[in-house]
Parts: sequence; C-alpha cells; structure tokens
Amino acid sequence: MQSNIIRTALIALRILIIVLGCIWVVSAINADDPNGPVESLVNLNLYTGAVCVVAILGFGLYHFAQKLATNPKRAMGTLIGFVVFFVTGFIAYSLADTTVTQAMLAGGATVTEGDVKIADASIQFIYILGLLALLSILVVEGKSILKNWL
Repeated sequence: MQSNIIRTALIALRILIIVLGCIWVVSAINADDPNGPVESLVNLNLYTGAVCVVAILGFGLYHFAQKLATNPKRAMGTLIGFVVFFVTGFIAYSLADTTVTQAMLAGGATVTEGDVKIADASIQFIYILGLLALLSILVVEGKSILKNWL
C-alpha cells in the first residue's frame, strides 16, 4: 500500500516537473528578455539537483546504518562505495582548472574562479565516475567469462 502511494507521488512529481519545464520553455520563447526565464530554469535545475543529492546521500546513509545494525559484513560494500565516491570527488576537485576565459565573460556574466572550478570539477567528476563504471563492468564481465570458460 505504501509503495503505491510513493509511486503515485513520484509520478505526480514527474508530471509537475514536465509541466513546469514546458511553461518555462514557452515563456522563454515568448519573452523579450530570454535570459530571465532561462535563469530561473537553471536555478530550478540546481535546486532539483541539490535535492537529489540530499536524497541519494540520505537513503544511502539510512541503508548503511540499517545494514550496519543487522549485518556488518554487508555494510562494508556500502562503506567502500561511499569512500570511492568521495575520493573521486576530491580527485576531480583537485584536478579542476580555475582559468576564467574571455568567452566566459563575453555575455556580461560575472564568473569567478570558484565558479569555474566547481563547473570543471563537476564535469571531471562525471567523466571519472563514467570511467569507473565502465571499468567495473569490464571487470565483472571478464570475471564471468573466465569463470564460465575455465
């Protein structure tokens, strides 16, 4: 029963986000200043992303605590996942560039080195996570092939 309520609420939330996105796109097309609606849509995207990160971390920590209380050996996998995630984020942030180019300033926006570092770190973080996912798929499939072959 509770899963049906959650599923219905998530469907309603998706529909609401789609409708709001359509409204913002139409208002951006019809606006005299196209940056106004686009800026609010970017802000909505940032807030939605922040809520998703909080939800991911919250559910992850909840399930980690639950596994730690019931079966501590199974909790090690979650702990290793958190450590890899945060170390990857730290590596991406450390490698990020802070150079503000003329192209970034051309639109009249105020761009700081911190903004550039966060944007660059985010992009590198996604690339590193993608490579780690690809590497883990190759390792698991390779082990499976070797296990079935030998």
